[in-house]
Amino acid sequence: MANDNKTDISDVGLHPLTGPYAREEDLRELRISSEHMDGVRDSFRRRRRAEGPSSVDGDWARGLIGAWTGRLAGEMDELDTDTVVGLCVGMGETLSMRDAVLLAVMEPVDERRLVELVAKPRDAHSVGLVYDTLTTGFEDASAVPNPERCQRGVDALAHMVCRVPVPYCVQPLAVLSFVLWWIGRDEQALACALHALSLDEQCMLASIVAAAIGREVRPAWRERENRE
Repeated sequence: MANDNKTDISDVGLHPLTGPYAREEDLRELRISSEHMDGVRDSFRRRRRAEGPSSVDGDWARGLIGAWTGRLAGEMDELDTDTVVGLCVGMGETLSMRDAVLLAVMEPVDERRLVELVAKPRDAHSVGLVYDTLTTGFEDASAVPNPERCQRGVDALAHMVCRVPVPYCVQPLAVLSFVLWWIGRDEQALACALHALSLDEQCMLASIVAAAIGREVRPAWRERENRE
């Protein structure tokens, strides 16, 4: 990293970034200040205390998840700044937002189910959604990633990491590491996971990815391809 307030995607070997993300002078214009991120986070926390986490988390997620799934479907080339800020703050404050972002990359999930996951992560339907999606991704050899959807997710997450300061980049970086591992880009996945852990040693998702790669654990679809 160049300093304590930003991370550099080149640290994790994701080259080449294109357009303004490839030029430091342009990227400076895209970076979002710590002051702005902290202000949005503090507002989110006040609302959760005043109105209750479930209600606020659902409201927070509703528009953001729609934009995220639209980006993954190729309906837009970039996420706007408000969406980037909202997603990164949300992922840092509630891991159910992070889970929703990850699951949406792995397969097209109904937007309403993802919002419900963020709002009610302990609900049986939400627990089942996470379990079923991850279990299928791990154990079902026919569950092959959609390359276009996953690449859009990789690009969008990498752009988030470029734009937001530490600590807001940690969870996007961890999700990025998981997606890269799932699609078979282990070297980059490990670099992302280790980079996330260097910023926050308590980041559980990054620890899981790093451990899986270290033990040569792979999704079923990759194991099938190796055998063939």
